[in-house]
Amino acid sequence: MAKDHRAGSKVRGDKLPAILMASHLIEGDTVFLGKAGWTRDPSAARIAHDAETAAAMEAEGKAAAAANAVIDPYLVPVDLSEAGLPIARHFRDAMRQKGPSVHPDMGKQAEFAPLE
Repeated sequence: MAKDHRAGSKVRGDKLPAILMASHLIEGDTVFLGKAGWTRDPSAARIAHDAETAAAMEAEGKAAAAANAVIDPYLVPVDLSEAGLPIARHFRDAMRQKGPSVHPDMGKQAEFAPLE
Protein backbone atom coordinates (compact mmCIF):
# COMPACT_ATOMS: atom_id res chain seq x y z
CA MET A 1 0.00 0.00 0.00
CA ALA A 2 1.33 3.45 -0.89
CA LYS A 3 2.21 5.75 1.95
CA ASP A 4 -0.22 8.66 2.36
CA HIS A 5 1.78 11.86 2.34
CA ARG A 6 1.83 15.37 0.96
CA ALA A 7 4.88 17.36 0.03
CA GLY A 8 3.39 20.42 1.70
CA SER A 9 4.86 23.88 1.51
CA LYS A 10 8.36 24.39 0.18
CA VAL A 11 9.19 26.90 2.92
CA ARG A 12 12.53 26.24 4.57
CA GLY A 13 13.21 26.87 8.23
CA ASP A 14 10.60 27.33 10.93
CA LYS A 15 7.21 25.90 9.93
CA LEU A 16 5.29 27.86 12.59
CA PRO A 17 3.10 29.78 12.83
CA ALA A 18 0.88 27.89 10.41
CA ILE A 19 -2.69 27.65 9.15
CA LEU A 20 -4.51 24.61 7.73
CA MET A 21 -5.55 24.95 4.09
CA ALA A 22 -7.66 22.54 2.00
CA SER A 23 -10.06 22.44 -0.93
CA HIS A 24 -13.81 22.19 -0.32
CA LEU A 25 -14.99 18.90 -1.79
CA ILE A 26 -18.25 20.12 -3.36
CA GLU A 27 -17.43 23.71 -4.40
CA GLY A 28 -13.70 23.34 -5.04
CA ASP A 29 -12.93 26.56 -3.16
CA THR A 30 -9.81 26.97 -1.10
CA VAL A 31 -10.87 26.82 2.55
CA PHE A 32 -9.12 27.42 5.86
CA LEU A 33 -9.70 25.78 9.21
CA GLY A 34 -11.21 28.45 11.42
CA LYS A 35 -12.39 28.52 15.01
CA ALA A 36 -15.89 27.42 14.01
CA GLY A 37 -15.04 25.02 11.18
CA TRP A 38 -14.03 25.62 7.56
CA THR A 39 -14.17 29.11 6.04
CA ARG A 40 -13.28 30.75 2.74
CA ASP A 41 -12.11 33.85 4.63
CA PRO A 42 -8.32 33.61 5.07
CA SER A 43 -8.35 36.23 7.83
CA ALA A 44 -10.57 33.90 9.92
CA ALA A 45 -8.09 31.01 9.73
CA ARG A 46 -7.03 29.48 13.04
CA ILE A 47 -3.29 30.00 13.58
CA ALA A 48 -1.07 27.36 15.17
CA HIS A 49 1.78 28.92 17.13
CA ASP A 50 3.04 25.64 18.63
CA ALA A 51 3.56 22.05 17.50
CA GLU A 52 0.72 20.66 19.64
CA THR A 53 -1.86 23.01 18.13
CA ALA A 54 -0.52 22.30 14.63
CA ALA A 55 -0.83 18.54 15.21
CA ALA A 56 -4.40 18.95 16.51
CA MET A 57 -5.32 21.05 13.48
CA GLU A 58 -3.79 18.45 11.15
CA ALA A 59 -5.81 15.71 12.86
CA GLU A 60 -8.97 17.78 12.46
CA GLY A 61 -8.16 18.23 8.77
CA LYS A 62 -7.60 14.49 8.28
CA ALA A 63 -10.95 13.78 9.96
CA ALA A 64 -12.68 16.28 7.66
CA ALA A 65 -11.04 14.64 4.64
CA ALA A 66 -12.15 11.20 5.85
CA ALA A 67 -15.70 12.60 6.19
CA ASN A 68 -15.50 13.87 2.58
CA ALA A 69 -15.85 17.53 3.57
CA VAL A 70 -12.47 18.68 2.21
CA ILE A 71 -9.66 17.39 0.03
CA ASP A 72 -5.94 17.48 0.76
CA PRO A 73 -5.69 19.46 4.01
CA TYR A 74 -2.15 20.59 4.83
CA LEU A 75 -0.36 23.02 7.12
CA VAL A 76 0.85 26.24 5.53
CA PRO A 77 3.64 28.24 7.22
CA VAL A 78 2.64 31.89 7.51
CA ASP A 79 4.00 35.23 8.56
CA LEU A 80 1.72 37.53 10.51
CA SER A 81 0.94 40.99 9.17
CA GLU A 82 1.02 44.03 11.44
CA ALA A 83 -2.71 43.48 11.94
CA GLY A 84 -2.07 39.86 12.97
CA LEU A 85 -3.45 38.32 9.77
CA PRO A 86 -1.77 35.19 8.38
CA ILE A 87 0.13 35.62 5.09
CA ALA A 88 1.36 32.42 3.44
CA ARG A 89 5.15 32.34 2.98
CA HIS A 90 5.30 30.28 -0.21
CA PHE A 91 4.00 31.94 -3.40
CA ARG A 92 1.83 28.93 -4.34
CA ASP A 93 0.00 29.03 -1.04
CA ALA A 94 -0.19 32.84 -1.15
CA MET A 95 -1.91 32.63 -4.56
CA ARG A 96 -4.39 30.04 -3.25
CA GLN A 97 -5.01 32.24 -0.21
CA LYS A 98 -5.81 35.31 -2.32
CA GLY A 99 -8.20 33.49 -4.63
CA PRO A 100 -8.60 33.82 -8.39
CA SER A 101 -6.27 36.53 -9.65
CA VAL A 102 -7.97 37.62 -12.88
CA HIS A 103 -10.32 40.04 -11.12
CA PRO A 104 -9.60 40.12 -7.37
CA ASP A 105 -12.32 42.77 -6.99
CA MET A 106 -14.96 40.28 -8.16
CA GLY A 107 -16.06 36.84 -7.12
CA LYS A 108 -15.87 35.06 -3.80
CA GLN A 109 -12.52 36.54 -2.77
CA ALA A 110 -13.99 40.07 -3.01
CA GLU A 111 -16.23 39.26 -0.01
CA PHE A 112 -13.23 39.46 2.33
CA ALA A 113 -10.78 42.22 3.16
CA PRO A 114 -7.36 41.90 1.51
CA LEU A 115 -4.70 40.35 3.73
CA GLU A 116 -1.95 42.74 2.70
